[in-house]
Amino acid sequence: MSRYVEPSAINGRVVVRDVTVVDPLDGSRTPGRDVAVEGGRITSVATTGAPVADAHVVEGRGRFVVPAFMDMHMHALNTPEDVDGTYALMLACGVVGFRQMSGSRELLKSRREGRLPRPTGAPALKATAGDLLTPLNASTVEGAVRAVREQHRDGADFIKAGATTRTTFMAALEEANRLGILLGGHLPADLDPREAARGGVWSIEHLGPGVTVFAAASSREAEVRATNAARRLPPIPKVKFPGADRLAMKLVKGMAVNPATSTSEAEAHAYELADGSYDQGKAEELAALFVEHTTWQCPTLIRVHTQQFGDSREHTADPRRRYMAPEELRAWDKSARKFSRLPDATREALRGHWAAQLRMTRTFADAGVPMVAGSDACGAAGIIPGFGLHDEFDHLAEAGLDPLTILRMATTEPARFLGEEGSFGRVVPGMPADLVLLDQDPLRDHTALHLIAGVMRDGSWWSRADLDAVLERVAAKPGAH
Repeated sequence: MSRYVEPSAINGRVVVRDVTVVDPLDGSRTPGRDVAVEGGRITSVATTGAPVADAHVVEGRGRFVVPAFMDMHMHALNTPEDVDGTYALMLACGVVGFRQMSGSRELLKSRREGRLPRPTGAPALKATAGDLLTPLNASTVEGAVRAVREQHRDGADFIKAGATTRTTFMAALEEANRLGILLGGHLPADLDPREAARGGVWSIEHLGPGVTVFAAASSREAEVRATNAARRLPPIPKVKFPGADRLAMKLVKGMAVNPATSTSEAEAHAYELADGSYDQGKAEELAALFVEHTTWQCPTLIRVHTQQFGDSREHTADPRRRYMAPEELRAWDKSARKFSRLPDATREALRGHWAAQLRMTRTFADAGVPMVAGSDACGAAGIIPGFGLHDEFDHLAEAGLDPLTILRMATTEPARFLGEEGSFGRVVPGMPADLVLLDQDPLRDHTALHLIAGVMRDGSWWSRADLDAVLERVAAKPGAH
């Protein structure tokens, strides 16, 4: 039972009547359909008009139904003992599944033993990593290899590189390939993304992060790389002792609120140098390489925006902050104050890099680089769970991506990304009964993805009024992290 989400009284057999079905796979719209669900599955999609018996009917005329959304970069289970608020916001925004980007041995054990919380309306945990690769567990080649082996043994779905070097990253990647487990995450500053792609990296997060990917699209690449020295990390303990894991995670969490607050003058100069020497031909060559090696990208533009505009009122005065736990907001506000104290030139370089990130995202999309949508919600300053994915849709559109591509990045592409193509992400018989009913056409304008008339999760239906009530309960007792 959730503190925020009442169990839907509408389940059993449900029919969404006379609706236009949108298929992200082929971009088609099929009007006048009745979508019937039962037992958590879509049982039929048929021409409207047949008698409906023993079913609750949801009126769909003039509306559009799409598969519910997946957030492929989240940290919801950083606080597994307190996820109700986060999960409630996800439900209200039509997000029914996610990829957990930071795990632990305990989290993996809890999943194996079936002890992870599953409150009413909860999204599905589609994949999780174990512990991030950091100097705590991957400061040497031997340590990185050992960490990969341990996480593979413990049942991690993939390995997440957090703070590594080229040497430790490539050692971990080679071992992951040998064991048959995927590795993705952050590319270290001293690693050429082309080497990572050729080595078989699964996914690159946040367009790098930093200048790493952009250096490969610069006409002054060697100079950019020389300027982009590896960031000094806080003193994460490299020796195991009682409580070392908790201390390390506290340090990592502190950095994760907004890493841009630690941007050095050299890093800022590297951004300016890379952006001022951008070479579209080299960017397209990089994109072609990513296509060739199926190197997935999860841009998380909302994440990079909240970092690079860390003291903007767009984020610090966001009215949706009313849903967030007070201690979370205190961390965000502290981070915003720190960001505001950066030198003017550094903040200007960070803000100026935004246009380059939009341009690179568009270049990747135009080239057919495989991409999924993610928000990096839960711990990252300024990102509201659930709503953060909607913000990502807006930023992807700002980059120039068309509405169908954006819809695919949250539906059919996550299925392909996770190796579950054909298991979810379409409105066809046999698929999970996870649906979003929209008031407007999502193929005409991406903003339709915000206009939710109702959400079906695992065959249970929540109307717009039900979802508004969920949001008000969260606002009355903020608890999202």
